[in-house]
Amino acid sequence: MKKVIKSIALLGVLLLNAPQAFSGVITNGDFANSCTLTSWEQFGDVNISGSVGNCTAELSVNDFPDFEAELWQGLAFDVDTDYELLVSFNVDTTLLDTVFDDFFSISLINADWDILELFSLNIAGAESLSKSLTISSTDLSSYANQDWSLSFYLFDDIDFDDNSSTVSISSVFLEEVATDVPEPSSLAIFALGLAGLMNRRKLASELVRKSIKK
Repeated sequence: MKKVIKSIALLGVLLLNAPQAFSGVITNGDFANSCTLTSWEQFGDVNISGSVGNCTAELSVNDFPDFEAELWQGLAFDVDTDYELLVSFNVDTTLLDTVFDDFFSISLINADWDILELFSLNIAGAESLSKSLTISSTDLSSYANQDWSLSFYLFDDIDFDDNSSTVSISSVFLEEVATDVPEPSSLAIFALGLAGLMNRRKLASELVRKSIKK
């Protein structure tokens, strides 16, 4: 019995000290340190810029034929699971015309070309942004085809203008959103309580056995 109590108590200690983390499902999302576009597909003017620790994936547009640039990666989502997309990036534009015509978007696109837009921006100057975007399992389930790609897309809406824009992405992480499950501390308290209950039952059984012998 003492061994059982010790085992449950040890379980409680392990649960209390268990790390709380969710693994990202993006491959090579830390551009700042990897300094490569490995595992990503690209179209248009897309490059890596900077040095290790400060690299970015750069998408640029500057009139025809470079009026669009895209960076994307295929993803596999678990059923009935919500996700959080964390993106850090800078936008900048050289504005020589009076029209703000360069647009940047973050979207999910499936094999049927259904587009689930998560974020869009009409670029009007220099800006540093960090975005936390929710991807709902309910939204995903409304589409028949679940073969998704995460797309970063920069587009110059008006051809033959003099504006140019650049989006510099330093990091992209996709994580599962925590579900409502008992915290480790709660599980540990339950385990220790169960150990105490088992010990009380053993003591009660011993008292009954002794009284019968008398």
